[in-house]
Amino acid sequence: MNEATLISLLPFGCFCAFLMLQILFPRRPMPNVWWQTRFIHNLSLFLLNAVIARFVVPLSLLAVAASSYEAGFGLFNLIPAPTWLEVLLTVIVLDFSIYVQHVATHKIPLLWRLHKVHHADREMDVSTAVRFHPVELVLSTGYKAVLIALLGASEMAVAVFVLLLFVGPAFNHSNLQLAQWLDKLLRFVIATPDVHRTHHSVYRREQDTNYGFFLIWWDKWFDTYTEEPMDGHAKMNIGLPRDQESEQTRIDQMLLAPFIHSKAEARQSKAGAQKKP
Repeated sequence: MNEATLISLLPFGCFCAFLMLQILFPRRPMPNVWWQTRFIHNLSLFLLNAVIARFVVPLSLLAVAASSYEAGFGLFNLIPAPTWLEVLLTVIVLDFSIYVQHVATHKIPLLWRLHKVHHADREMDVSTAVRFHPVELVLSTGYKAVLIALLGASEMAVAVFVLLLFVGPAFNHSNLQLAQWLDKLLRFVIATPDVHRTHHSVYRREQDTNYGFFLIWWDKWFDTYTEEPMDGHAKMNIGLPRDQESEQTRIDQMLLAPFIHSKAEARQSKAGAQKKP
């Protein structure tokens, strides 16, 4: 087993670590029974996505990197760079690309219908980090694969990125209490749980901020950064306004949600039809 493969396997251990830490040091109280129910269904969706990624999507990001290397395709295969520089640039470029992708999922209605499955979680913990609709997973994987091929990133660089792709969201979605000084220090570079929790607010003006999945720079540079939620972390409501979501507690409801009109969308369609002559 090579180093790249080992690095790509580390996310499971990190997920378990953040799960234990958020139980020991919770930021917000969570109802035990309901927490267990939603946690199980969130993980069920993740396992389904893992099966799709393994057997339905005929590629992995590491495989794309290997194929690009063999074909001599991509920037780093045409312009060699030291390993450390290639890893650093790959992580920064792909992190920014995911920031752009995340903004697009909030601004493009079709993508938002898929992404709402992630935002419909009424609490936020480490399991929210893996709660994504399979169609969004497939589209996102294809997007990243194209970027990796164009970069000609090495397997090692991609393995580091894949690790951060899991560890970053697992950390900043966790219900983990950080010391105030540590949260403030980390915010110079990465998105902390308090930063990303604001993104999961029921208020759309707060949802449309703090998009960064790992690095916080893009939000600060492109004016999409919110320091604190209006209602405070202890009292803020997480999820979607009740009239803008279908029920999405069970995995079957999550899978069907993008194809079901919300109450708000139904009202808008009805109002539009009534205005027609």
